[in-house]
Amino acid sequence: MAKFMCTICKYSMEGDTPPEKCPSCGNTCSFVDATCYTPECGCEGNLNPDIYKSRQ
Repeated sequence: MAKFMCTICKYSMEGDTPPEKCPSCGNTCSFVDATCYTPECGCEGNLNPDIYKSRQ
C-alpha cells in the first residue's frame, strides 16, 4: 500500500490508488506518491521528506 499526499492541502493517506477528490479539502487535485521506500528516510507518517518538504 502506498502513501499519497494532496498537492494542495498536503493531506496524506494510505491506499492502493488516490481518490479523485481530496477527502480533506474537497478539491479535485492531484496526489503524489509520497511513500518512503528506504528505512532511513521518512518524516511524520513515514512520508518521503523530499516530497513532503518540496510541497510546503
